[in-house]
Amino acid sequence: ERRAGGAGRGRGVVSASAASGASASGKKTKSAGGKKKRSGAKKKKATVGQRSGGAGTAMEVDMTVVGAAGAALAVVGYFAWTKLKGGGGKASSPGDRGAFDGGMPSMGATSDDVPVASGVGEDGMDGPVSVAPKQQQQQKKIITREAKRMLRDVMDELRRVQTVDASGKNLGDEGTCFIAEAFAYNNVATCVDMSANGIGVEGVTALCEALKCNDTLTMLSLASNSLGDEGAKVLADYLKTDEKITTINLNACSIGDEGARAIAEALKTNTTITSLEMNNNMVDYEGSGALAQAFAQNSTVELLALSGNYVGTLGAAALGAAFKENTGLRSLQLNGNDIGNEGCIKLCEGLAARKDKINNLDLGNNSIGPEAGPALRDYLKDDDALTHLNLYMNELANDGCAAVAESLKDNKKIELLDIGGNNIGAFGAEKLAEALRDNESLVTLELGYNPIGVPGGKALAETVKFHGKLNTMRMGWCKIGKEGGFAFADAIKYSSSLAVLDLRGNDLGDDGVAALAQSLGVVNEVLTNLDLGYNEIKDKGAFALAQAIKNNADGSLQTLSINNNYLTKFGEVALTEAVELVQEMNADRDLYVQF
Repeated sequence: ERRAGGAGRGRGVVSASAASGASASGKKTKSAGGKKKRSGAKKKKATVGQRSGGAGTAMEVDMTVVGAAGAALAVVGYFAWTKLKGGGGKASSPGDRGAFDGGMPSMGATSDDVPVASGVGEDGMDGPVSVAPKQQQQQKKIITREAKRMLRDVMDELRRVQTVDASGKNLGDEGTCFIAEAFAYNNVATCVDMSANGIGVEGVTALCEALKCNDTLTMLSLASNSLGDEGAKVLADYLKTDEKITTINLNACSIGDEGARAIAEALKTNTTITSLEMNNNMVDYEGSGALAQAFAQNSTVELLALSGNYVGTLGAAALGAAFKENTGLRSLQLNGNDIGNEGCIKLCEGLAARKDKINNLDLGNNSIGPEAGPALRDYLKDDDALTHLNLYMNELANDGCAAVAESLKDNKKIELLDIGGNNIGAFGAEKLAEALRDNESLVTLELGYNPIGVPGGKALAETVKFHGKLNTMRMGWCKIGKEGGFAFADAIKYSSSLAVLDLRGNDLGDDGVAALAQSLGVVNEVLTNLDLGYNEIKDKGAFALAQAIKNNADGSLQTLSINNNYLTKFGEVALTEAVELVQEMNADRDLYVQF
């Protein structure tokens, strides 16, 4: 008898000639099903067949059946060997790795239905290998040991180094609890960054308990951890009585109104924190209102950063009213809070009423339009402390820009003005250029992404000639064209202060760049950084710049960016050779050209 592929039992007579033919050929015959029995199956003995047409029985053994039995025994032995080598693991089932189906699998092959893994035994034999429980436990111990080694390294730094960067180490709550001891017995580290570590309520609780015994830590960053409102509450309870930490960073910690209220309550009694950053959280009107009430009492916090929250018009109005009574704040960052015109007006009124002015104000990305221009003008005209003003990506347009420009005639303190991305046209740019002629304090002007056009470009270039303080001018994507390029080529000949000029994306073309190159080659003792990216420059313009660099080997230019243009290898080679020549002629000069 033979099994036909395991699908059913088939009884047949095998002739001696067939048996002898199979033996001579050395090939095993196989029934239609073709599947061998698995290791646990019982094997039938070869039966006695009758010769066809014979008169009696013949005790002949079918060699094919014997071969099949031998193969089955080999399979059983192999599985037993695998079990012993795997440390007591069980043999694979049809759905496990290394299951057999239709004969021995090819080593390393895989199937969608039956995944097969290849491994190497101690004797070098390839085959399916399963990971035994004992080996898995050893692997877990190794991982745990490595994690503990990393944690001990962090603890060692906390005990030896003043500034410790433990960010991005994936400590989690368990790791934070492990190293909390180092905070408790630390008398060296003063600044610790534990951002992006997956720290939650449990971890911050352990940390706060340890900090009660700490006498040295003054700066702590927990940014990009999942503290949430509950974690913020735990931290706030500790900060109520803390007398050491001056700077705390809680950016992107998933803190909402409840957490903000808890922090606000802590600020009413805390007298040491001078810098509080809570950017990119989920603080809405209720949370910002609670913070406003705290700032009406707190006079020690100098920097408040709430960018990327949901303060809105009502929150800005509440903060503006509170700041009238506050005397400590020096820097306010409210970028991206959608405070709108009304919020900006209320905020400006509150800041203008302060006796002690702030020096840094960030109101970018807040949907502020020209209606808020007069409030900005009145606040800036009388302010004698503000040095940095960011109004980037609002909607001031020409009228709003004109109002801000008017304040610059009287303001003698502003050093940096970012008014980019405000849909300012030629009229606004001309008003700004006119105001800058009487202003001696502005050092950096950001005007990028405003369609000021050729007239606006020419007006500002004319001002650059005579404005003695302007050091950095960024005018990317302002549509000044090659005519604007001609104007700035003339301006840099006379300017005694302009060191950084950004003219990206202005369609200067080869002609505009050639004019700039002529000025760089003749006289250039101030300009150090020139960015001409995205300007439709081809090899002709590159050749002009290369010649200018060669002609002025002792010039002041340090960085020239002409990336994202239409240079071929010829233009790149010309610029490269020019830089090499300058370095040969003047070994002390550092010149970098970016294609």
